[in-house]
Amino acid sequence: MKKPLPIPTPDSRPFWNGLAERKILLKHCRQCDHLFHYPRITCPHCLSSDLEWRQSSGRGTLYTYTISRRPTHPLFADEVPQYLAVVELEEGPRVTSTLVNVPEDKIKIGMELAPVFERHEKQGATLLRFQPADAALRGAQAPAAESKPAGGSPLTPEVLAYIGRQSDKISGYPVSAEEIRRFCYATEDMNPRFLDAGSDPAGSVAPPMFLSIPFDWEVPMGDLPADGTPQQNDGLPYPPLKAKRKLFGGYQVEYFQEIRPGDVLTRQRKILDIYERSGGSGSSVFVVIEATYTNQRGEKVAVDINTIINR
Repeated sequence: MKKPLPIPTPDSRPFWNGLAERKILLKHCRQCDHLFHYPRITCPHCLSSDLEWRQSSGRGTLYTYTISRRPTHPLFADEVPQYLAVVELEEGPRVTSTLVNVPEDKIKIGMELAPVFERHEKQGATLLRFQPADAALRGAQAPAAESKPAGGSPLTPEVLAYIGRQSDKISGYPVSAEEIRRFCYATEDMNPRFLDAGSDPAGSVAPPMFLSIPFDWEVPMGDLPADGTPQQNDGLPYPPLKAKRKLFGGYQVEYFQEIRPGDVLTRQRKILDIYERSGGSGSSVFVVIEATYTNQRGEKVAVDINTIINR
């Protein structure tokens, strides 16, 4: 069985044809001068259909990444670990790709990257990968050596004592119709109920996944930790685990009230559980964190549960 490859559509075919010619083509809006990716028939910024293709320089920087140590598909088992990346091109758009020709310990948020056009002759397809622009940073793609924990369980009494601990209550910035509109355009959710106040007698509402947006603040690139995730300064103490990395382990949410313009949400987080699991690749500690959201009237809006895997 062959590895799955992208299937060009009428809208995306010029992009894939460009890769075959070692070019990265981006959609450009003639009306608002906006460059974007992935290819669409309308501009996500102004909704104009007056579009053209423009060639990118190919230069970019690493916006964020994750390392997959288990194959994302059985046919990709020979590529593990996969360095899955979001690359911010020099012109602004971001593309999802993979990193190649780079040792794991050389991968850094913000590093300069250059395109690699990987040709698959039998399938007639070219894939876009990225490698360090600095040849001195290139090398064999191999996982960094992992330190083995000393004997004994990481779930010490000190760690387990963190179960039940809570954060401070913090309030987000007031929800506005403009912020909801921006979120809808960013996620391409054009539901009139979210965008048109006249579509609902009670006015417009926010999409369900808007829940965390009022708590997102801009963080300077230099203040981000190595994994690119901003710290949540709400006073929630995190258990002292000797782990090299944290991974996303799952998310679930239950809603009780709709979010509307003018609402001010307050969030409080709590550590629900800490437990250990062992597998073929070693031991992992799972930290389960619950967040409760209320509005300015004290009504419960939602409860979400986030699981963090510590390796």
